[in-house]
Amino acid sequence: MTQSKPRQVQVLVPRTAVAPRRFAASMLSARTVMFFLLVDRALSA
Repeated sequence: MTQSKPRQVQVLVPRTAVAPRRFAASMLSARTVMFFLLVDRALSA
C-alpha cells in the first residue's frame, strides 16, 4: 500500500505540469489567429 502512493503522485505531477502549458499554447494560438484576422480586416478596409 505504501509503494502505490508515490507511484500515483509521480504519474499525476507530470500531467498537471503539462496541462497548463497546452492550455496556454492553445490560448496563444487563438489570440494570434484573432490578431491576424483583425489586421487582415484593417488592411482590406
